[in-house]
Amino acid sequence: MTGETQAPPGERPARLRLFVACDLPPEAERTVKDWQRRELGGHDDLRLMPAVHLTLAFLGSVDAQRVPDLEQVLRGIPWGRAECSFAKPLFLPARGKRRVVALALDDPSGTLRKLQAEVSDALADAGLYEPEKRPWLPHVTVARFRRPGHPFSLQNVNIGAFGVVRMVLYSSHLERAGAAHTPLADFPAS
Repeated sequence: MTGETQAPPGERPARLRLFVACDLPPEAERTVKDWQRRELGGHDDLRLMPAVHLTLAFLGSVDAQRVPDLEQVLRGIPWGRAECSFAKPLFLPARGKRRVVALALDDPSGTLRKLQAEVSDALADAGLYEPEKRPWLPHVTVARFRRPGHPFSLQNVNIGAFGVVRMVLYSSHLERAGAAHTPLADFPAS
């Protein structure tokens, strides 16, 4: 199930599969794409993620009529540029067979963690989100295993610190090749 119901052409579906994320700046995204091709491209058991972003809250299937409410809540969250850098590559989940290859993000000022908590709390208070029980891990998913797999050796991403300045409400439509993400609203850092 994709979380979207079929709608006539040109009309928005009754339900949308939504998430809130921070986009990486273009230079960091290019560096990650190069790293993906170099480090992960030869692994047939992996599907590289075409879009790389930092997910703050996965909302799941939401009534499309609630999108203006989501936009209003997110617009009301003041936030500033978040300085971060890539830490080591991760294989998730931490125990058992791995399903995801990710790049951890180092958030020395705690700005990303604060933003994620504020997004989570504001959306939950508005009845638009049920926060996850597990602690939030700042990371960028770069690949998914086609079948659960095992960790292997990876080099770190070679880029200095960068600033995250754009939060986006995305719609995600599941397709055979993977999820296609459409930005619905943009919330720049102030």
